[in-house]
Amino acid sequence: MKMKLTEQNYWVNAQGNINLNLADNNPIKVWIENNFNFSKINNCIEIGCFPGRYLTIFGNQGIEVNGLDFIPEIEMLKTVFENNNYLAGHFINADFTNYNPKKKYDCVVSFGFIEHFKNWNVIFEKHIDYVNENGYIIIEVPNFRGFFQRLPRYLFDFENYKRHNIESMNIESWKKILIKHNFEIVNAEYFGGYELWNENNNKNRFFLTLKFIVEKALLKIKRLVYPNISDHRNFSSYMGIIAKKNV
Repeated sequence: MKMKLTEQNYWVNAQGNINLNLADNNPIKVWIENNFNFSKINNCIEIGCFPGRYLTIFGNQGIEVNGLDFIPEIEMLKTVFENNNYLAGHFINADFTNYNPKKKYDCVVSFGFIEHFKNWNVIFEKHIDYVNENGYIIIEVPNFRGFFQRLPRYLFDFENYKRHNIESMNIESWKKILIKHNFEIVNAEYFGGYELWNENNNKNRFFLTLKFIVEKALLKIKRLVYPNISDHRNFSSYMGIIAKKNV
């Protein structure tokens, strides 16, 4: 049974070239910097790391960066990181689903990765195989499950919606998996406020008008139902968890 909801050619086209640029106000970067103590680790690995920008969050702290991805161009990332004065370790060109790690790391991270698999829980648990004793795990996905995110994506960006396993977007399920494996939850939350983006390039005037009306209506309803609330599972753009492995 096919477990992947995307294929390699999709990611090659979507991610483009190596790119280490990440804005200072990027919501994922801000979330990690506000909730993680970088002094506790010496190295990290990102699963599905191409094109490389999220590793700069750790590299900027003097941490050795490593990565794994099935996009062949990953093999150039080590040189690119070193040329930009980052401490670079190993960059592995492999399929995460059938690769057995040769070493463990102080911190294992992935961003927008687990939700692209039908067996997301197996993929989630496989991250744990890479974590050192007393190491950390950081996992983030977009929150397509919340009503105010789910409806417009289903209506106006359905092809992209289908690439995501909505069932994977469940923080309580993540907690149960990690606690079962003797992890302590450091942070688990929805973040990023209410933001919508899509990959549908339909330029039809009727489509765009209807999309505009629906999104404006949802924004007004959201403000009425959740006044003065910056983040909530029903509308926040992102969700993530940080946990520490206990010996």
